[in-house]
Amino acid sequence: MQNCKICPFECGVDRAGFDGIAKIGVCGLPSKLLVSHYQQHFFEEPMISGNNDFCDSGSLVTRRGGSGAIFFTGCNGQCVFCQNYEISQKEMWSKRPLKELSEEGLFDICRELIDKGVHNINFVSPTPYTTLLCDFLKKYKARLGVPVVWNSNGYEKASTLRELSGLVDVYLPDLKYFDDSIAVEFSKMPKYFAWASEAVREMVSQVGEPKIGEDGFIQSGVVIRHLVLPGCVEDSKKILKWIMDEFGKDAYVALMAQYYPTYRAKNCSFGQLKRRLTADEYDEIGDYFLSLGFEDGLMQELSSAKEEYTPKF
Repeated sequence: MQNCKICPFECGVDRAGFDGIAKIGVCGLPSKLLVSHYQQHFFEEPMISGNNDFCDSGSLVTRRGGSGAIFFTGCNGQCVFCQNYEISQKEMWSKRPLKELSEEGLFDICRELIDKGVHNINFVSPTPYTTLLCDFLKKYKARLGVPVVWNSNGYEKASTLRELSGLVDVYLPDLKYFDDSIAVEFSKMPKYFAWASEAVREMVSQVGEPKIGEDGFIQSGVVIRHLVLPGCVEDSKKILKWIMDEFGKDAYVALMAQYYPTYRAKNCSFGQLKRRLTADEYDEIGDYFLSLGFEDGLMQELSSAKEEYTPKF
């Protein structure tokens, strides 16, 4: 990655020659595999992580199942409400020791999670690492034995994603914004919808709509996530309408209501981001979602807006 143009920012910097002094791009990352956290994750969509199992005492059973979530350090977005900000935002992750992995080390983590019974390997915030992960998957995918999930913010280049064709089974992109001014204000991602919509088209062209195995878990396909933000219901409607117009009633949408104020949104100038969704907003977007006629999909309960569902880093 001597002239990195992996993502829409196309910084063109030399990440391979990064020595701690040289200029690096928006993501701030060198050409190394950096993992901040990994775990069995039980709070993804049921087809990805399953339903939570509880023992008689009411404590969560985590010995088997779940999604094998591997959280990569950094991100090419700067969302003021990021729930993973401790590891995604440079001013936070640069203060802690960084865990650099070899390809063999990443495979060892995958095997550890698979031995615990996870249903898939879930790469979280993988976009800046696309080239490295493409090389990794070419060597190790056949040895994983479970689907590979690409869990991204959607701000990606279709041309970059084509390198992953045949290597990724499930795409789990966010489709955050329709209005570019909101994308820049809240996430500093210019022309977000133009890039993300092309990325989602590429994902669907590669793996199609979700295919569910007999065990109830996803084997391949695209699940389009959209997080509804307070005060942004009209923008959310435009996103949903585009998905229907582009992919039809068979598109699988996970409409998320889990927003809660965190990171800079707690004390920023964006007034509406200091609160959760209201019941009226939730009902309005839910009614619109149903009125479009999607055949399948998920809509989170408003009660999902809790910090306890966010991994502890």
